[in-house]
Amino acid sequence: MWTKRYSEILLMTFMSITCTRAESEFELRDVTLHIIPANTVERNSELNLTCEVNVVSRGGNTPDLKISIFKNYNNHNPVYINNTRSNKVTYTIAKAQASHSGIYQCDVSAGNQHLYSSEENINVTGLQTPELRVDKLKVTEGEKVRVTCSAREESGVLEYTFKNGLKVIYKESSSSGVVQRFHSLTSTETAKFSCSYSIHVGNGVLHSSVSNEVHVVVEELKFTAKITILPSTEVIEGDSVYITCDVEGINKNSSVLSLSKGSRLLPRNYSTVVLANDSGVYECRAKVNSAERNAYKNLTVKELFSTPVLTITPAEVFEKESFNVTCRSSKIASERIGHDDVKYFIYRSNKMISSDNGIYKTMAKNETNGNYTCTAQVNNTIKWSQWITFTAKVLVSKPTITVLNEVILNKPFRIECRSDRGSLPISYTLKQNHTTLSHVQVSNPSQKAVFTTSIQSIQQISEFKCEAQNNGVNSAQTSDTLRAQVTVPVGKPNLITVPVEQDITENQQLQFLCGIPEGASSPITFKWYKEKNLSPVYVTTVNFTNAEYTILSVEGSHSGSFYCAALNKAGKEEVSNHVNVSVRMARWKKGLITGVCLMLVTGIVFAFVIRYRAMRVKVASSNGAGIWSVRPPVLDSSEVVDVDEPEEPNVEYTEVLHPQNSDPARVPLRKGTDTVYSEVQSTSPEFHDEF
Repeated sequence: MWTKRYSEILLMTFMSITCTRAESEFELRDVTLHIIPANTVERNSELNLTCEVNVVSRGGNTPDLKISIFKNYNNHNPVYINNTRSNKVTYTIAKAQASHSGIYQCDVSAGNQHLYSSEENINVTGLQTPELRVDKLKVTEGEKVRVTCSAREESGVLEYTFKNGLKVIYKESSSSGVVQRFHSLTSTETAKFSCSYSIHVGNGVLHSSVSNEVHVVVEELKFTAKITILPSTEVIEGDSVYITCDVEGINKNSSVLSLSKGSRLLPRNYSTVVLANDSGVYECRAKVNSAERNAYKNLTVKELFSTPVLTITPAEVFEKESFNVTCRSSKIASERIGHDDVKYFIYRSNKMISSDNGIYKTMAKNETNGNYTCTAQVNNTIKWSQWITFTAKVLVSKPTITVLNEVILNKPFRIECRSDRGSLPISYTLKQNHTTLSHVQVSNPSQKAVFTTSIQSIQQISEFKCEAQNNGVNSAQTSDTLRAQVTVPVGKPNLITVPVEQDITENQQLQFLCGIPEGASSPITFKWYKEKNLSPVYVTTVNFTNAEYTILSVEGSHSGSFYCAALNKAGKEEVSNHVNVSVRMARWKKGLITGVCLMLVTGIVFAFVIRYRAMRVKVASSNGAGIWSVRPPVLDSSEVVDVDEPEEPNVEYTEVLHPQNSDPARVPLRKGTDTVYSEVQSTSPEFHDEF
């Protein structure tokens, strides 16, 4: 199996090497661009750009190559392309011009291989001096001359500039090497034509020398414009006037004539019945080719009658008041007409309301509002006055009086007076019990009549009224009495407990009653606090002047100092007195604790007695048979320990009992103040039986 696997690996390796060699029949190593004779040459020099490719191939054969030479990085638009098997190609520029300047590169491709040469910068110095020609050296004023500027030896896009003296008269871009321009000569001065060009090379611009200068003589064209105004240049409104524009010294058919007044173009032969606004300067213009002549005359038109003036009196009119509309012309040409010859017509909203005498009287109301104008007329001459917009002023309506914020006793609050109708300005007055407190004048729609005041009792809120007027005292209107809810701040609250005793026993119910003086506005919020806690232990809102906080079953943790606070919409929180609460322990707990303590003391005493007696009786020797270590129990009252009386010191004895004669030797022992005698006892069995 290993031999088979090894054979497969060798076969794959061989195939890989074979394929690689098949794909690499040749290789493009590098590309070089040669510039001959040099990168910088004079104009009209011959330039040879040679692209040489270094190719390595099997058998020494050169593959099919695509070689191109491009300029200024524009490889999509090459200046030279050659498909060849040669590794060297040459692009020749027979006469190099400035337009040939730039950055050149070679692009070589074969198969899937591609190479670029390095960049070579070619600079061609010097530009051809352009040549200027004209088709005429002598022309008449307004005649056109053809001017030609050529630089045929240059290639590329050239931008030509034509001048007459120092003034630039034309610019044009062209790649043909020649530009022609027809130019009209309107001045009688001798024209001095010249030209030049520029060419863009890389990031710069090259400018040529100025061409030869050609002089063209311009002869004046003999003609003049003529304007005529008949019957005279000074006339009166209503007169007929004839104005004509003409040319002299040349055939009319070869000229163009125009008549104008300011920016208004008129017919060449113009007639009209003039008005005062026809006064002014009229111009006649005659144009032959490009030559032009002008003539001017001033026409003065005297008013037959002046423009009427419309007036409305009085200047301010309230509804139901009379007013007059008058239309009059202040000046007339008395040599032509009299005052009675002028007819007047008054219009309101384009509808005639009065004729002939120019006077209109009526009473102001909604129907008389509108835009007024009038006309003055003599025969066919009509003049309009200016427009006047008339609106009858509206008398102020009964004002309303309202408060703008919460009314709190003894605190400032704001009152607004407002009338729904009435022409501005309106004067508002705030009064309290017919006493004037303050004035406000409202002059624009966004302004409000607002007053600031305060009250010391609830009854005072109904003492306020306001007055509005916009046309003197006779237009005064008084509002109704002010109606508003008054908020009375809370007084200082008082805190008591139920039961009243401040010493409370555990598990009892305890009530905290918080009350404030009568008269405060509801709803009222009551809060109860304990000691220095910032958060209340209980909060309630009621419509009464008192409230309670109840603890159903007090505990020891409820001991401490309590106080309450009260507030309403007035916003100020009032704090009560402090009440100290002391919670006593329940009686059954006291009894239980006392019993437990007594049992504990009794147990301790009992244990102490047992321990004490056990230490008194000890066996003096290792054969201590028959020796009492403690006194035998005796069931009488002398053995009861009285904890209330002091115990007297006892003399303890250790008694030896035996049926035989005892050993007279006895050894006394001392322990504290007691004397203990230890006697040697017999350890016979009879002792134990008797004991």
